[in-house]
Amino acid sequence: MVASNPLISLDNVSRSYQSEGAEVTALKQVSLTIQKGEFVAIMGQSGSGKSTMMNILGCLDKPSAGTYRIHGQSVADLDDNQLAALRLKTFGFVFQRYQLLSTLTAQQNVALPAIYSNTSEVERNAHAAQLLGKLGLEDRITHRPGELSGGQQQRVSVARALINGAEVILADEPTGALDSASGEQLLALLKSLHQEGVTIILITHDPAVAEHAQRQVKLLDGEIVEDTGAAEMQSVESEQQQPPKVNVFPSISTGAALGMAFSSLRLNWFRTLLTLLGIIIGIAAVVTMMAIGEGGKQDVLKRIETIGTNLISIRPGGGNIRSSGDIASLTLEDAKALEAIEGALYVAPERSTRATMRYGENDFSGRITGTTPAYFYAKDWEMSQGVFFTNEDVDSYAPVVVIGDTVAETLFENKYRSIGEYILMKNAFYQVIGVLKSKGASAGGNDMDDEVLIPISTGRLKAFGRPYLSGITIKAASTEAASGVQEEALAILTARHGKEDVMVRTTDSLVEAVTETQNTLTWLLASVAGISLFVGGIGVMNIMLVNVSERKREIGLRMATGAKPGDILKQFNIEAWVVCVMGGCVGIFLGYAVIFVLSQFSVSVAYTLLPPVLAFVTSLAVGVLFGFAPAHKAARLNPIDALAED
Repeated sequence: MVASNPLISLDNVSRSYQSEGAEVTALKQVSLTIQKGEFVAIMGQSGSGKSTMMNILGCLDKPSAGTYRIHGQSVADLDDNQLAALRLKTFGFVFQRYQLLSTLTAQQNVALPAIYSNTSEVERNAHAAQLLGKLGLEDRITHRPGELSGGQQQRVSVARALINGAEVILADEPTGALDSASGEQLLALLKSLHQEGVTIILITHDPAVAEHAQRQVKLLDGEIVEDTGAAEMQSVESEQQQPPKVNVFPSISTGAALGMAFSSLRLNWFRTLLTLLGIIIGIAAVVTMMAIGEGGKQDVLKRIETIGTNLISIRPGGGNIRSSGDIASLTLEDAKALEAIEGALYVAPERSTRATMRYGENDFSGRITGTTPAYFYAKDWEMSQGVFFTNEDVDSYAPVVVIGDTVAETLFENKYRSIGEYILMKNAFYQVIGVLKSKGASAGGNDMDDEVLIPISTGRLKAFGRPYLSGITIKAASTEAASGVQEEALAILTARHGKEDVMVRTTDSLVEAVTETQNTLTWLLASVAGISLFVGGIGVMNIMLVNVSERKREIGLRMATGAKPGDILKQFNIEAWVVCVMGGCVGIFLGYAVIFVLSQFSVSVAYTLLPPVLAFVTSLAVGVLFGFAPAHKAARLNPIDALAED
């Protein structure tokens, strides 16, 4: 017949420590068997090794030598997560100093271990309330530990030990901090739990307390010197039942971790605010700087667009030929040939010369350009007054002129009365028939409103004296089509001239150069702001490290009640993420507020999706990066040392 495994068995277990360079042995080859349902008191004075034995029994510590088995399963073969599972479901701790979290209510303290067994919030709170009611605390479930007596706090501790259905209650000096009446009540409670089938292991130095147990085990200098009811050890391991597998519970839910994170941050709201401040400033700076940079880029590109991003400029010269309007490389026939290019919307021939224009006593020295009506559309001009000359004006050699806003202001006292007036240029009079709408300065800073435009036929007859062109401007159907039009125009002119004697350029290179420059400046500004964010991240890490140091006892308690190292890691990582995400959201809002204020002072800014998305992702990355070290430190804490923290 196969014998059942004892609930707990220690076989020649020893535990030694290094203390100030010397080895201290707390337990010496202890052998002990405890069957399910026993009520055992482990006695001994201070230094006898009873606390060390309790830590080993509760899987908070491991023996240096010997074998400790639970249900026949050697503890030495279990990893940290399996040990946490045993503490979660097999053992319940009742500590001498209660070890209740002062920030939680009685119900929340009792429900704490159930979080790590993935019990739903409704279910664990209901079970906690039921246990507290069973222990006579139904009217105290919403009270915090500071509002409870010592006896009430210890009963809360007992309820917490029972929340996950523990097989074994490990009570460490449970009456040590209680008055005699409260102590008797607690011992009566432990007896009633024993009668319900719960195994009770009572750690005490008081013989009177130990007498309440069915069995007393006395320790002296780390050795068992007396056992009033030692169970017979099973000597043949092969005859024992196969030990049950220790199943590890899944990690705590993200929702539970978030709830604990918000609760913790709310309790230290001022410190949280200071931590958030570094992230808020960093994120706001990133959003603002990128918006300013993007706004500056768009402002410059708008100026370029006034020139035209889909324009192709053809000028005489090429190879070793010097570029000059006097070179006979381009003719009106060339311009007409280029009109056949697919994708070329407008082809505007140009011939320019410098001259002085006079109206009354006012002079303007500038450039006269002879062209066709296509020039008006190619350059995206609009009329402020009057009209542009027509193809009929070109065919009839009409002495008419269209002037820019700067020219109108210079020549006429009232530019709005310039239409119909005559100006003198190159010893000939021209009638002003139109004034162009102002465009301001170009991307290069040149005045775009100093245009003086006449029909090219009239110019060739009265102003230029030669039939050759200074250049040809082509407006492509789109920016994407410009490169194809450029290539075809060069091919046509090379074929017509028998050689490559012209230069064909687009504004793409200018747009690309400006865009790259502005992008570089934008990212430079963002990098400067990123330094602020980096400093904020370091602040998060420092605060979280301080947080871990201050909450060691809480971490130790969570581990003792079943939290896996991964659960602690997740909890503290999420706390860091919450801080950074909250800071990121507030920083984004603040950044946009600053952008709005700047826009009211005519600062070029751009509202785009990239800055807030980048800022949010960055804040989350800061939380991951700078929150891991504190979280990792918390997860690696020794629960025994952590529980000993004040």
